[in-house]
Amino acid sequence: METQNPHDDPAPAQMVAGALAHLARHMTTGCPRAAELAALLLARIAADADADPHLRAHAHELVDILDREQSARPMPSSRFADTAERLAGAWRA
Repeated sequence: METQNPHDDPAPAQMVAGALAHLARHMTTGCPRAAELAALLLARIAADADADPHLRAHAHELVDILDREQSARPMPSSRFADTAERLAGAWRA
């Protein structure tokens, strides 16, 4: 008898909870990685044929909003360069 690994296929409620947690972090801190993770989870929810149609529609809408927000942001040459620039600014102040 095979046991299913709970990390292989999280329940929809777990994905929604995770997406909301990442979305809240992004909204409070502006963290782009949190936005990426929220969008990934929301995209999975939107693509889940077994999910409630209203949930799927709202998840898809949030993915679109996050994608537009990310594309509107200027991308630093690298995450390390962005961090280095912020640290250098702190030393100058």
